[in-house]
Amino acid sequence: MRSETKDKQWYFDDPRMRRWMVQCVVCQAVGYRHDSPEEFFGRQRIVHNFRPLEVDDAGVCTECQRAHEVT
Repeated sequence: MRSETKDKQWYFDDPRMRRWMVQCVVCQAVGYRHDSPEEFFGRQRIVHNFRPLEVDDAGVCTECQRAHEVT
């Protein structure tokens, strides 16, 4: 098994994983889709390196949505 280190861009470049990755357009936080299935190619690696991230239709994460509501 390879022990390559992978940066965030690698996950977005691999089409098998890109499908499950999301990024907030405001804060640029990267995570995996909160509604991703229990099994897919690379899930173990994605779960190990990222947290679930829920974004709305505009691509804004829930934390940024809350911050915007306060102001």
